[in-house]
Amino acid sequence: ATHWASVAAMATAAAAAGGAAMRRVGLGRRLRGGLAEWRPRFVVPESFGVWPPGDSAFGARGCSSSSSSSASNAGAPPDVGIVADAGQAVVSGWGRLDEEPQRAEGSALWSGPDQSAKQVVEVFTTEDVESFPRMQRPFVDRIWLEIKAGNGGDPLPNAVRKQANAPQKGAGYGGHGGSVFLKSSHLIESFLDVPQIIKANHGGDGADTNRGRHGKDFCLQVPLGTIVRQRVYSGEKTEEKRRIFLPQFRYQFLRHEDTYLVARGGVGGIGPQSFRKRDGRLGTPGQRVRLELELRLLNDCAFVGLPNAGKTSLVAALSRAHTRIGPEEYSTTRPHVGVIRFRDRVEIRLCDLPGLKQGASEDKDMGRRILRHTYRSRALVFVVDVARGERSAQETLDEVEMLRAEAIKFDPLNAQKPWMVVGTKCDSLHRDALYHLDSLHFRLRARYGLEVPVVGTSSRFGLGLTRLVRTIRQLIFPDLLEPIRRLPAERFVLHPPGVLHGPYEGHLPSLGGQWTPPLLVPAPEDVVKIKSQGLIDQ
Repeated sequence: ATHWASVAAMATAAAAAGGAAMRRVGLGRRLRGGLAEWRPRFVVPESFGVWPPGDSAFGARGCSSSSSSSASNAGAPPDVGIVADAGQAVVSGWGRLDEEPQRAEGSALWSGPDQSAKQVVEVFTTEDVESFPRMQRPFVDRIWLEIKAGNGGDPLPNAVRKQANAPQKGAGYGGHGGSVFLKSSHLIESFLDVPQIIKANHGGDGADTNRGRHGKDFCLQVPLGTIVRQRVYSGEKTEEKRRIFLPQFRYQFLRHEDTYLVARGGVGGIGPQSFRKRDGRLGTPGQRVRLELELRLLNDCAFVGLPNAGKTSLVAALSRAHTRIGPEEYSTTRPHVGVIRFRDRVEIRLCDLPGLKQGASEDKDMGRRILRHTYRSRALVFVVDVARGERSAQETLDEVEMLRAEAIKFDPLNAQKPWMVVGTKCDSLHRDALYHLDSLHFRLRARYGLEVPVVGTSSRFGLGLTRLVRTIRQLIFPDLLEPIRRLPAERFVLHPPGVLHGPYEGHLPSLGGQWTPPLLVPAPEDVVKIKSQGLIDQ
């Protein structure tokens, strides 16, 4: 570790001093093997005679490699290539600095006298292996519930109830059972913490001279966008003699703190008016229901694209929603929602969906579970990676058409929604990103006969994000006026300034007259006198 730190310090000092013989500095990062796979690679510059500084033993060993070395050139720089692993420094071999430089494995960083434009661009667009690690919380958007409301309590045996107009107190009455409610909240994001079996409290029985205690209601919080369906027995059974339940729509939550009663508690029993009438009754049982809850996230704009298209990076650059961004496919395992807030209090909710592939509408790779969150979207944004290098320009158009076709197959209403295309990774100029972006724009215009918005962006450098936000807002709110800064009003001076800059072009007052300067507001009785003297225009 000490030698590795010395190598890093040596490279930093050499870069600051502008060492001409610094051939290559590369950092090859491999995450699969952990810390032992970090392999920084350096070549000793000519400006250093002893390496590391202050280590005379290592420097003497490096200088003793040549048979023609003597005391006069003991301080000459050793021609040595050094590979430093984490925790040790190993001399890999001896070579001349005028040899052809080699590229560090796993790194696009190159410095040398013969840099091409492609290499320079590649240096600044080196892909990050992984963002700062953020754990993705599990996401549950569909669940079955079994709900049982509380039963009503029974009255005390051999106890009569009071008259109808009297307060319902005493042992002749049982308590009511608790009911089950569903309540929406914007603080809940999924059904992860929702129990599948829910039972409310039963009502108490009458005892002594007291009425039975009422059961406490059970209130279950669900996220916004929840659809409630009741599973009703169809009368049929499977081959394994299992009953088949069919869902029936009951309610959906679109507002905060909206409440819906799903199971009503039982009514408490009452005793007879007299022992002869025998008109008392026991407590009634509470309702038992089977529910199916489905979550369709509330969003204004859904980002749809293939895996590794740059959707998560784009949403993280536009809003505060940030999750793990990795190099492998399906690094985004659940949808995320971010919010864009404008100065005029307009809010747009962006939904980052996991990657889709061909056949997603047929539930390939759980495609239907992903596309269900486009149900409430008001606009669709198809994200395409345009940094394709030498591949055909037709691939971008085929990818956009495939994504839109899958969204329409899942829900035909998606064909009526406005849509646009976003090209990502436009900073990778060495991979012909701008060529593929322009080709996609003209191919879409020729195919659909209208101006399909196509915006090129770079989440890494923040390029094109302002135009993308304006385009999304125009798609969702086409009739909403955009805020424009008002021109400042001209200043109206009522009092003369302390110092007048420039020549004074007004009337000069006489020394003997009682005339007020024109920059001051005269009194009403002086206006007639000033006009009669002809000092100001009529």
